[in-house]
Amino acid sequence: MKTLLLLALFLTQVFALESLPKHLPYYKHSKEIDLHINYGLKIEPHYQSSKLKFFKGRDNFNIAYKIFKVKNPKASIIISSGRTEGMIKYKELIYDLNMQGYNIYIFDHRGQGFSTRLDKKHRDMGDVQNFNYYVDDLNYFVENIVKKDKHKHLFLLSHSMGGAISALYLEKYHDVFDGAVLSSPMLQAKLISRSASKLFCSILSYDKKSKYSKYIQGSGDYEFINNFDENKNIYTHSMLRYSINENEFRLNKNARVSGPSIRWVVESCEASAKAVEEAYKIKTPILLLQAGDDNIVNLKPQDKFCKNANGFCHGYKVDGAEHELFIEQDKYRDKAINAIFTFFDLVLDK
Repeated sequence: MKTLLLLALFLTQVFALESLPKHLPYYKHSKEIDLHINYGLKIEPHYQSSKLKFFKGRDNFNIAYKIFKVKNPKASIIISSGRTEGMIKYKELIYDLNMQGYNIYIFDHRGQGFSTRLDKKHRDMGDVQNFNYYVDDLNYFVENIVKKDKHKHLFLLSHSMGGAISALYLEKYHDVFDGAVLSSPMLQAKLISRSASKLFCSILSYDKKSKYSKYIQGSGDYEFINNFDENKNIYTHSMLRYSINENEFRLNKNARVSGPSIRWVVESCEASAKAVEEAYKIKTPILLLQAGDDNIVNLKPQDKFCKNANGFCHGYKVDGAEHELFIEQDKYRDKAINAIFTFFDLVLDK
């Protein structure tokens, strides 16, 4: 109860979401001005210091993961990433979180990153047989990998698709995490408009007896974007961080994911709608970070999700930010990072 009262003072409930307050506590973290040097000098060696490991997920899939520990951790954090992503995208964030005294546990969702792909002939395609398998993998990771170590406190940090996975997990499993952060959660994909998105989801279908799926119309194998325009890019305003991310996938071609399958879209539509409607089951304090100019997911379902969570969900809206808050320009990313650390500290001070 004390935690919720503290959060109420700090945060604005998402269903009446306003801009971030002008002043937040500042926490030291990576900056663009130093990133071109520090990425190779500090961040990359830090990432490589942890060995890549695997566990067996649902249907005997190999799920890749890494662990980054610090001395005298204040808490541990599990990272649930977004669609097309892998842990290689999170090197800077892992470094920032470790420098603030948090142990990090991160894994690649099935079908992406270094984890097993569903269709070896079309390994770039984003596909999943059942969205609940993502939730099952997260639960296995928590119960069989993370909980092998002792933790004073445990947090969940997620982005986009990882936010939908985390929401479904939190609705099913209680008393596991002290708090959770959902960054730009995929609670409804943005397809022209909110009503058009809902209609599109309702008319799509796939053969559930088939082992394989097909690319949804308009998508295909992985393609690099060589010319960055911050006024046209719908993911981030940061040319530097976007270029670093693109380069990671140039160097790690086996980690690439491109367009989604029809099956993935149908499964995601159903899962995200369920996450919103069943948010009343959540008993874990949540910080929802909302990107004001998000062109990947719709914002109103995020508002509804927090309203349905009955006081356990609170949020911050980062005005002007694109979907990728963790690889945005500093003027947006700083707000997101400071909000996350402030949220964690409030929960830890309860």
